[in-house]
Amino acid sequence: MASSNYTVLTSDEDFASVFNPSSSTVYALNFWASWAPPCAQMNEVFEELATKNTSIRFIKIEAEKFPDISEEYEIAAVPSFVLVKEGKVVDRVEGANAPELSKTIAKYSKSSSTTASLSHPSAAAVGSAGSPSVAPPTLSPEEMNARLKELTSSSSVMAFIKGTPTAPRCQFSRQLLEILTAQNIRFSSFNILADDEVRQAMKTFSDWPTFPQVYVKGEFVGGLDVVKEMVATGEFQALVPAEKDLKTRMDELINKAPLMIFIKGSPETPRCGFSK
Repeated sequence: MASSNYTVLTSDEDFASVFNPSSSTVYALNFWASWAPPCAQMNEVFEELATKNTSIRFIKIEAEKFPDISEEYEIAAVPSFVLVKEGKVVDRVEGANAPELSKTIAKYSKSSSTTASLSHPSAAAVGSAGSPSVAPPTLSPEEMNARLKELTSSSSVMAFIKGTPTAPRCQFSRQLLEILTAQNIRFSSFNILADDEVRQAMKTFSDWPTFPQVYVKGEFVGGLDVVKEMVATGEFQALVPAEKDLKTRMDELINKAPLMIFIKGSPETPRCGFSK
């Protein structure tokens, strides 16, 4: 039986009623998804920890059902566990790492039951274990704008996603990739988790706060929901440049120069003895 300090979120109203960002209470947020097998075991661990650490408020949140909350806490994968105090993220555990989660919960459970001087982390501690800070920009606004223009125009269809096509890091990115693949649309992608500077700048550049984001021929189209609607009406397919068949592509290659040689590697760096 779940303890009184344990809540399974069923609505945004529930979250508002149990989560007080100005409170000194430590909140443990468990972001999970039904399609991710590791979440099942970690949900049990999370509930068990709630019974043993009554000074912490435990909240179980289905990541896809509450996308705004997931975006606010920058959830890139499930399971993810976020520790919040006084409205600030003070710690984070990603993945099915039960020992690390137990250790982290124990740390904040102890601090919650000690004196005020120990229960409030110093500014230095919050900086090191708190909400991920945005690194100082390494590019000027003009340079970043030029880089984003280059990125968004680097392919006829460009998807800015969390993760990669072979390993998407969130359900929304995974859904977008499935849609593009099902429509046989050739696209390139950029993993915004690999470059936080680009990730933050894209939100302003596109005037769109969430990911994934899709560009077609250098023009912003929208996020997952917009692409879904456009695919359903056929509007998205009409935007995408027509794909050339193999024969057309081969003809263009063969006729690219009076003499065309197809080799392994390049003239400067041949990759086999015969090509050399």
